[in-house]
Amino acid sequence: MVISSESGGRPRRKQAIAERRRAILEAARTVFAQQGYASTVVEDIARQAEIGKGTLYLYFPSKEQIYLAALLEDTRRLDDETRAAMGAGKNWREKLRAYVEVRLRYVDEHQDFVRIYLTEFRSMCTHGKPLHAELYRVSDQGEAQLAQMFAAAAARGEIRDIDPELAAATVTELTRGLIERRLRHWGRAVSPADREFALDLLCRALEK
Repeated sequence: MVISSESGGRPRRKQAIAERRRAILEAARTVFAQQGYASTVVEDIARQAEIGKGTLYLYFPSKEQIYLAALLEDTRRLDDETRAAMGAGKNWREKLRAYVEVRLRYVDEHQDFVRIYLTEFRSMCTHGKPLHAELYRVSDQGEAQLAQMFAAAAARGEIRDIDPELAAATVTELTRGLIERRLRHWGRAVSPADREFALDLLCRALEK
């Protein structure tokens, strides 16, 4: 009976830890979006999460680690959504559309935090700060999936002979450009016409 009680308590404890961690990251997203990364201190996040600073440090050793953990969680979610949408596409055009549309929809649903991501993460890269290798790996997966899709389509003769990695990088940069434009014009979503123009441009460049 004692063993059963202890084993039953472990899943509950793990669940409680996971829920507290999620609450901290959600609080961090809110605070970072409102104040910016540089102006935020750990106390701000702890206050938003309604916990003590000491409790927060049991989960994350620094503000940067909180920030990177939030980015990694969001990046994984975006990668999962992208893979599912591309997997449902029947041909390369549908898969390409899925890649672009998932990312544009994501920025509309997470504008504040994506703005922080694009500014602060880029600054960290520029100044050579150590970043979580897993974040890079997950960030690259979507582009790698695009490259695989282009290579397969070229092998089947559906598109012209291209460098699949260069094509994937081009799609990624064009999509990022649309996202940054969306964020520069606060409150103005990239219109369907903008999206369709970009997709038409890409398809015309790839077609045989």
